[in-house]
Amino acid sequence: MTDLTDQWELAPPHTAAEAPFVAVPDPADAATVALDAPVRNLQMLELQIAGGATEIYLAHRPPADQPRSFDALPGKRDGDPTQVSNRRLLKEIIAQAHAAGMRVHFCADAPAVDDDAKTAFLTHVEHGIEAGADTVVIGSLPAARWVSETHPGTPLVAGAHLGVTSVAHARYLQETYGVRRIVVPHATTLDEIAAFCAVDGLEVEVPVQTGSGADCHHCRLPDQRGSGLGCRAGYRSASAPDGAVGDLGGFLDGASDCALCDVPSLVALGVAALQIPGRESPIVRQNAKITQMYRRALNGVAKGWSTKQTIADIDRVELMWQMGWVPRMCEQQRCRFRDTERRRAHV
Repeated sequence: MTDLTDQWELAPPHTAAEAPFVAVPDPADAATVALDAPVRNLQMLELQIAGGATEIYLAHRPPADQPRSFDALPGKRDGDPTQVSNRRLLKEIIAQAHAAGMRVHFCADAPAVDDDAKTAFLTHVEHGIEAGADTVVIGSLPAARWVSETHPGTPLVAGAHLGVTSVAHARYLQETYGVRRIVVPHATTLDEIAAFCAVDGLEVEVPVQTGSGADCHHCRLPDQRGSGLGCRAGYRSASAPDGAVGDLGGFLDGASDCALCDVPSLVALGVAALQIPGRESPIVRQNAKITQMYRRALNGVAKGWSTKQTIADIDRVELMWQMGWVPRMCEQQRCRFRDTERRRAHV
């Protein structure tokens, strides 16, 4: 039986396009890579600080008369809140984050905002800026234009839902709206990340521990009682011929895919930040533990360790690695930047 510490060696290879970008970084570069973690309340902030996060992103509940969220998630996801509940708490979270030396990103990244909601949207953004947020995360071109015109000089982040899939698009956002950072879509590969990192003055944030290709929440599959659970449901086709794959989960799957083993390559490419998902996380301690696992990976790079040394250190001190990570990630080949059948199924 393979030792738990060596499970990571079972990972499939990278694609031919990605292989040239697998590299050993300068250990000093690890200190330049931020860990951007989700927060919705003070407890979550405290846990993320303890887990090693250096940046946070948060969203604020929109006014009661607004039927839609002004960020990329609904107010609740699977029954758990995703947004900070009020302006007083928003200011307090941001103040405490700044006191801890953290950068704060305010999410206003709804994929679409109607023209008749423009005024309310901009007021919403203004509340985030007044509360002290360092950047505003946007999710559409109209929002980029509105915010850049109304709050010139405010650093903008192009969220994953904006779908920046080409260097030309990234440069356009940078030159036209002053976008300083892009969050690459889930399916972005190492070679594509390298191309984004080569754009002068552009920060690149990479989501980790996310579905490797399913652009979460864009499928619009139902997510309410009696209607299925969207990409979490494991949909199956009604019938499948002998030998055919009947499980559509690979196509619809947006569950976690691990990137721990490729943290050294991401550092070497020059990414600005690794983004931990989970504003809706029902177990905030577990979410902070995921942050801590990536902190351990970055610390391993900073010490000049090989991936095997880092995993051995994690295995020595983290029960979560043995009981959760290995069976859910390694044994299932849930590898964010590896050439797996599951990843090939993603569009």
